[in-house]
Amino acid sequence: MFLWISTSPPFEQHLEALFHIVKRIVMPDDFQVNPRDEDGQTPLHCACSWGHLHIVNLLLGHNGIDANVVNKKGDTPLHEAIQKRKYKVVCAMLNQDSVNLEIVNKEYRTPLLEAVSNGHLGIIQRLIARGANVNAVNNEGNTCLHLALKRENNFHSEVEHMTMLDQFCKDLKLGKKERYSGVVVASYLAHHGANFYCKNKIGRTPLDLKETENFKKTLNMLFRPTQCRWCQENMATVTLQPCGDLVLCENCSSEMTFKRCPMCREYTLSKSEFGSPVLKERDLLRVAKRLGRDWWQVAIFLGVDTTKLKIDDESIDAVKQGYLMLYEWFRNCDPETRTHATLHAALEEAECVAAMECLSLDAK
Repeated sequence: MFLWISTSPPFEQHLEALFHIVKRIVMPDDFQVNPRDEDGQTPLHCACSWGHLHIVNLLLGHNGIDANVVNKKGDTPLHEAIQKRKYKVVCAMLNQDSVNLEIVNKEYRTPLLEAVSNGHLGIIQRLIARGANVNAVNNEGNTCLHLALKRENNFHSEVEHMTMLDQFCKDLKLGKKERYSGVVVASYLAHHGANFYCKNKIGRTPLDLKETENFKKTLNMLFRPTQCRWCQENMATVTLQPCGDLVLCENCSSEMTFKRCPMCREYTLSKSEFGSPVLKERDLLRVAKRLGRDWWQVAIFLGVDTTKLKIDDESIDAVKQGYLMLYEWFRNCDPETRTHATLHAALEEAECVAAMECLSLDAK
């Protein structure tokens, strides 16, 4: 038995009635709550896209719901709600502990990057409060600051009054009409940790997008560049992954290695400035063949929840088990950390020497 919500327009008007009917159904153990259509859309995708809060809450209340499932565009239900500017649905999704805020779609946008691109202040505010990474980048290396300053139209949908916008208007000597401008919102994002000095793939920082020198000087004063935590002289331009802390200059980064970030003490998997080869699916199979039954140890260091994997514990095919685990990580991790360096670090922590050697050969 499964629940399906058609995407055809005639069915939309009946969703509220459907909610009251389904709510009274006693759901059996084989109740399928995550079926997909030809576009990879699940009922949760559809309910989020249409903004039907009651249906969203019903689906989220089911034990078998996958709140992070992606469709063929790579969009999660949260992406859908943000794209359609369904604020109340976004809030409901963010109340779920299981919701992953760092999944990127095929446009290489996290939910926060999506919200900034759409200009919805209320959603941006909620995502930041929930802990979204303000220094995530898209496939062009652009951060939320690049996107905010590139935006031609003003931001909108301030659900709760944001006093910081008033303050930044004053600091930047702007009028009330410019309260929702890209530079004011970018200042708000920078206040929450976004980096004005992060270069994209063509070497441009968000500040380079502003032609007015007065703006640049004021922003430099408001958000001074972070010093390298090691030499205390040069500007820090290298972030450690996966924590995203900006800690090193390029010179120190080339000389130093860290097992843990000196700021947050989280294990360090890679540095953003180093071009570690990007993994491909065939690399995962080569590694899985060398892992054998030790794949579960690597899963711990990659942060893969093995309870969500469809793996038969009695299966004798350890290679298949290892591949499924690696593919789960490969599919859901931040593309910036989907590299040989990331996987190599996890293999090193798990002391899987044979798999490490295999990966090192693949990288050459």
